[in-house]
Amino acid sequence: MRLFYFTSGPRERVFDAVLDAGHEVAALYVTDPARWPKVAPTVQRAEARRIPVRIVGRRDLEGPVGELRGAVCLSVGFGLIFPARFLSAVGACLNVHGTLLPKYAGARTLNWVIACGERESGVTVHLVDEGVDTGPVLLQRMFPLSPYETGRSLARKTLEFEPPVVVEALSLFARNGVVVARAQDTTEVTRFPDRRPEHSELDPRQPLAMLYDQIRAADAERYPAYFYVNGEKVCVRLWRPDKSDDEHDLV
Repeated sequence: MRLFYFTSGPRERVFDAVLDAGHEVAALYVTDPARWPKVAPTVQRAEARRIPVRIVGRRDLEGPVGELRGAVCLSVGFGLIFPARFLSAVGACLNVHGTLLPKYAGARTLNWVIACGERESGVTVHLVDEGVDTGPVLLQRMFPLSPYETGRSLARKTLEFEPPVVVEALSLFARNGVVVARAQDTTEVTRFPDRRPEHSELDPRQPLAMLYDQIRAADAERYPAYFYVNGEKVCVRLWRPDKSDDEHDLV
């Protein structure tokens, strides 16, 4: 299948998997690598394969569609919202969402998956509509979570899990088109706020067992869990002294 690949982040594994599966990437569309440096490995892969690279901003998506008219577009960690004019001009736009919809819609939701004590997460491939992560679901696959998961470990596992799910979704779409996509129940869509440092503040009156998920959802390096004693901030860190080597980024 011929498609146009949109990304802003470290999604080179998906890029490789799509090409290895025999799909043609007609062009790579990225946001400015100077502002989105994690996209650089994907750009390098495209250049090595002589795939055209287009750097785009918000205004570019509002303008003439050109080569994208009637095309299939694949968004994998793309940092911009596709406007209605763009969506009405392309043939189809698929998005890869790194959590389970509809509950965890929006960006930067992985830490909320941990904070809510979920025991599974996954990847959702859906059609893009004028909402944010509200389009019909083409394919959704899940994987179990450890009770010792952290935001960092979940991010790693999600990136590892994405490629085969995307390849499966593209195969499904190539055979059947949009007819197999099922509408989401938008009444079930949850909008968690972007994580802020204050989300790491603990209520020390709560039992430790009740705080466990909140502590491990906090970024232990940048925004560790904390509470106050006599007006002074005290941080909390969790670790297991006997964890295995392959659990380096888990509690």
